[in-house]
Amino acid sequence: MSGEILIKYDEVYRKTAEMRRNVEAELQEMDTAYRHVHSSLNRFVDGKANAVFLEAMECNQQKARVAAETLRNLLTFMEDSARQVERAEGMHTRIFNALRVARSR
Repeated sequence: MSGEILIKYDEVYRKTAEMRRNVEAELQEMDTAYRHVHSSLNRFVDGKANAVFLEAMECNQQKARVAAETLRNLLTFMEDSARQVERAEGMHTRIFNALRVARSR
């Protein structure tokens, strides 16, 4: 078995889908928290401090969205790569099986 790489494709697809759901859930949670903080700030903080804090929060929120998009792209790359390898393995298996049949005749 040395030198072999064994990929559990179903596990790759399951895990990447799970991670994608987690990213989306975190973004939704962030949006909810942002709205809550925003409404609280309007009631408890003066206008200037409120504006500065909101600007910083919006900047951080945008950074989180960019990070989430990067994670989505990486997950898509992982899935696509696994599919390509899976297809190649299937093609190689069919070729080797055809060669075995041809040799046995």
